Amino acid sequence: MPLRTPGNRVIQGLLLCAGAALLQLSAGTDRIEFFWTPLIIGVTYLLAAAVDGPCGGYWATALALSGWGLAVAYLGEVRPLDVDVAGAYLVGVGLAALAAAALRRRGFAVSDTGLALTIVGAGLLLALSPRADALVDATTYAIAVGLVGVLNVAAGAWLLARRERTGV
Repeated sequence: MPLRTPGNRVIQGLLLCAGAALLQLSAGTDRIEFFWTPLIIGVTYLLAAAVDGPCGGYWATALALSGWGLAVAYLGEVRPLDVDVAGAYLVGVGLAALAAAALRRRGFAVSDTGLALTIVGAGLLLALSPRADALVDATTYAIAVGLVGVLNVAAGAWLLARRERTGV
């Protein structure tokens, strides 16, 4: 079971908000390419996960997005002509699953369900992206990650205030 203290939740929320701001400020037509988005989000979640240590939350999301993000960034930067994009994405999420298994053996709280849901969500967004311009706009993802960050800050602050009032 993940251990997320109210104080850590606030720190995680602030890190997620910072990652969202970085994504919003850095990704765009005149800045870095959109293909960096999954990796930026994955690394943001890795930093947030590290706050709680091995027993905390966000490891599954962090690993899935980082693995896929590495594949996306590689393809975007190197642009190999003889590599199938879908296959490369599968390699990325497969490596994420291997990293999750290795970390789980070392005592990290990596949810199989969370890993699978993140991969399904990423695949669904990717599959629907040709139909919706918002799904290929870093601002969409910056807002989503920022919202998760704000909710974490609010929840952590509320829990800290409740602890102060009740001593629990």
